[in-house]
Amino acid sequence: MKKILLGFALLLATQAVARTPSVPAFTFTPIDYVSLMFKGVSFFFSDATPKEIIVTASGEGKTQDAAIQSALVNAVQQGIGVLIVTDQTVNNGKVTRDLAAMYSSGVVNSYEIKGCKDNVCTVTANVSPWQFRRKLEGDSNTTKVNGKDLHAQYITTQHALIQRQKLTEYYLSQIRQSGLEIKLREVKIIPTSTNVVSLYIDYEVRWNSEFKKSFITFLEKLEKDTNGRNEENHRVYIQWGPTGLFENRVYINTYEQNFRSMMLQGLQAPITVGVPEFGFCDRFDVPGNNILAIDWHGFRKQKTISISPNQLKNMDKISMLVSC
Repeated sequence: MKKILLGFALLLATQAVARTPSVPAFTFTPIDYVSLMFKGVSFFFSDATPKEIIVTASGEGKTQDAAIQSALVNAVQQGIGVLIVTDQTVNNGKVTRDLAAMYSSGVVNSYEIKGCKDNVCTVTANVSPWQFRRKLEGDSNTTKVNGKDLHAQYITTQHALIQRQKLTEYYLSQIRQSGLEIKLREVKIIPTSTNVVSLYIDYEVRWNSEFKKSFITFLEKLEKDTNGRNEENHRVYIQWGPTGLFENRVYINTYEQNFRSMMLQGLQAPITVGVPEFGFCDRFDVPGNNILAIDWHGFRKQKTISISPNQLKNMDKISMLVSC
């Protein structure tokens, strides 16, 4: 009987231990991360790295084709910049510029020319970090950094946090360049007997669907990577639509106050809307202090501006930009 009781007690003890989870500080799998070193610059690839990065960039050249190529190189340099986790120096900038020039033709999946003027062209390019990784791994000057000791784990978690910040900063900086679009609903002249033209403009600001999808996918990965729903460590709450059960919202642990402040500032910063033909610029607060809520709440505005009749000569259309 004593043996039976002892065995039962041991079984309970074993089950009690089994119910106590072991939580390592960092868990490695082969697909968690890859660190590549090229001429003193460390590039870090993690699951949070998007398949494509949408970048708007400008370039200058003696011809339009040369200006477009320069813009694409600048776009690639911006795109691979989010992968750099070492301190930037003048030399690092030259390295990344050289790499962007070498690999731009294979790293840009597609691009759209936004406009060209005075040998300067602006493009919006879809840059692939993963194609860049494959090309970088094939370069004989590249060193792959790996290891599973405690120091390697510290470096990896540090690099993962640096990259999260860089990717988040990139997305927030690009929202007002590539992420938002303006749809002109109506432009009309208001009758007047004066020598000043009253021009009525009705427009709405919407998200670029491709950019928004990419940004939300990134935010959802951040939530998963930072265990945002179960922990609270300088956490940021972001919502982009009506919620059911866990829908249209994320909780992201930033772990550092400066990272959290940067995210909140990027989400809450005002929108500027301009009409370059008339030198018009207006500034608006975003709905609910959250730029992701624009599609949810709607962002439609009407504005009447006063201009000279001469400004309308030889003009059949106007353009509106999410910038001034």
